[in-house]
Amino acid sequence: MHPSQDERFQILNGTVGFKLDGQELMGRPGDRILVPAGTSHKFWNTGEDEAHFVCEIRPALQFEELIETMFALANDGKTNRKGMPNLLRLAVIANAHFDTVQLPFPPAWLQKAGLAFGAPVGRLAGYTPSYTPAAAGSPLPASA
Repeated sequence: MHPSQDERFQILNGTVGFKLDGQELMGRPGDRILVPAGTSHKFWNTGEDEAHFVCEIRPALQFEELIETMFALANDGKTNRKGMPNLLRLAVIANAHFDTVQLPFPPAWLQKAGLAFGAPVGRLAGYTPSYTPAAAGSPLPASA
């Protein structure tokens, strides 16, 4: 859930399932779905074909950096089959983006307390809140 951000989805094609605070609904082309700040939610493709949608987060805060980091980790094979990095790396990322994304349970204060212990250990292990893909950070080969 996003504690202080609204999330809006506009379904372009395909069908997208949503679960908002436990209530399921289906988004179809042309539908607009609003997820108010503080609402527990998830979404998934419910059809056989690709689903396309536009998603808008307001205020943006650091959400784009978070998404770029998570996708880059997944692309480089540094996540599990559910797309999550190891717990220490996740603690560093979650701590840096706590104003953007939180779990619906346990309470925020308990999550923050856990991150207060896990994030420093993750930093000591060399993890940072953002991730640059290996190929993007590699120096270019010298010209012959």
